[in-house]
Amino acid sequence: MTTSRQSPHHAEIRYGITQLDATPPVGIFHRFWGAANHDVATGIHRPIYVTASALSGPKPGSSPWILVTSDHCILRPQDMAWMRNRVEESIKDTPGAQVSFSFGHSHSAGHICSHRSDRPGGDLIGPYLDLLLEKTIDAVRRSLSEMTPARVTVADTTCDMGAHRDFQDPSDGQFVCGFNPAKPMSLPVQVLRIRSTEGHDLGTLVTYPCHPTTLAWENSLISPDYIGALREVVESSSGVPCQFLLAPCGDIGPRHGFVGNVEIADTNGRQLGHSALSAWHSLDHTDGDFVYRGPVLSGATLGEWRYEGWSDVEAVFSHERFQVDLPYRKDLRSPAVVKDELAEWEAKGETPDSTQPDRAGTARAMAERCRREWERVESLPAGDTYPLQVDHLRLGTIDVILVEGEPYFQLLADLQAAAPDREIVVGVLSEGSRCSYMPTRESYSKQLYQVDVSLLAAGCLETLTEEIASRLTVDD
Repeated sequence: MTTSRQSPHHAEIRYGITQLDATPPVGIFHRFWGAANHDVATGIHRPIYVTASALSGPKPGSSPWILVTSDHCILRPQDMAWMRNRVEESIKDTPGAQVSFSFGHSHSAGHICSHRSDRPGGDLIGPYLDLLLEKTIDAVRRSLSEMTPARVTVADTTCDMGAHRDFQDPSDGQFVCGFNPAKPMSLPVQVLRIRSTEGHDLGTLVTYPCHPTTLAWENSLISPDYIGALREVVESSSGVPCQFLLAPCGDIGPRHGFVGNVEIADTNGRQLGHSALSAWHSLDHTDGDFVYRGPVLSGATLGEWRYEGWSDVEAVFSHERFQVDLPYRKDLRSPAVVKDELAEWEAKGETPDSTQPDRAGTARAMAERCRREWERVESLPAGDTYPLQVDHLRLGTIDVILVEGEPYFQLLADLQAAAPDREIVVGVLSEGSRCSYMPTRESYSKQLYQVDVSLLAAGCLETLTEEIASRLTVDD
């Protein structure tokens, strides 16, 4: 059916944003790859940032919601709880304020985990966590103090920098984590452009579903991976901070990844950045509903369209935090069993295998696998189900969803399909990844890395999707 009016997704809000440098020191424990020979960071590729954006309804005095993002991979549960408690304590003088955390997930930003304090460079982790907390609190409080009347608009495009990463090795049939040309995907880039009511740019939020794993075991530099160059490209035109929110990407990684060359990370980021910037510029002159005004007789009969101001609709701003109980797998190993196996691998030696340049030996890599498994299972809540936390922010015709862990891309695709008249933005790693990966039900029939390290039973992603989708269709 022909339509003569196009209403862009938008919301009236109050908004403030602050971005601060929180780069870890050279020499800190850095090893995030089982295959890595190195343990400590030897230099800095690009700075690591923490960004806080504060949003509230358009009327002064409405309770704010603060989104805190950093380029780090994750914080483990103990450190995440400490961070959250201290940040919440710092804003208790702001009535009703709620804060949510999400991570850019760079695997090269340093392995910032207090459990790793006994590793080489681990003595720097505690002091750095204190610095990260200080920067986070500063960013949060500044963003709250800078809140001003604003409007957010949204543009969408695609970028093929990322790709499906469940590849079946043709030599032996095993699944590996790497570019899978057999399953092409069109991956969405979402750009939220926030401007003051006077039309001045205040900030940008970019989302994209792709693991920041361009850089891998060969890289010993502190780096935000592709996020750094993405930010640089967008900020070069916008002149304001660009906040990155990682979208569901459990099965997606860079087409060109797992390398040591930081220039490739920058190229990946520029590719994504220019896609995002194209969408950002598409909003340059957006000024409300785009309306057909009728035919104009010229050399041809032309159709005239003009922006005619924003629709007089009720401002919508609400935030809900809810829990979805999802069953654990039946075959989870206990922390004690995992720790015993870790001790066995450590006893076999930690010396890198000199016969395989840039790759650790089997014992060293397997010990790292066991440490990570122990870190996953030792802090799980007791019982048969995991209490997965979801944040749902409703901004005009835009829904922002934050979930824990690393769900597959299907979550975003299915939620957008469930509410086609709204713009659905999904961020992951909210509060970290205590629940680990959430693959699709059918993925559990394959020997995939994401399935091997998952903690929740098959069907959990679908249950989570249904629960969130049921809330998207509720009337305002």
